Amino acid sequence: DDEIAAFQDIKPAAEAHILIVPVAHIENIKSLNSEHIGLLEKMHQKGIDFLKERGHDPEVSKLGFHVPPFNTVDHLHMHVLGGQFKSKFRRLKYETGRMWYMDLTQLKTDLDKQQRVQQGARL
Repeated sequence: DDEIAAFQDIKPAAEAHILIVPVAHIENIKSLNSEHIGLLEKMHQKGIDFLKERGHDPEVSKLGFHVPPFNTVDHLHMHVLGGQFKSKFRRLKYETGRMWYMDLTQLKTDLDKQQRVQQGARL
């Protein structure tokens, strides 16, 4: 794919753990705007496909992004985790609804709010 790439995490936190990244450099989720939603959805679908191919149920799997300053790499990447976690700490690290990690639904909501604020500022 010329827009996204996927590879194994070097320190997998679960049975299945890959990272999906955009080919073009985007520093982190704070660098995104509503124009990136299509790219994010494509990354998410790639993650769903990966999980299904390996027999994991996407509904009980984790797909998401660490929120700065809790990210460790300055290139946007989506974690895709399926199966059992290797430890309770690792599970907590990828728990949605925490200040350090969010899923695509949360991220899209934030980007939508950001766009509405910017549109309001232009009026």
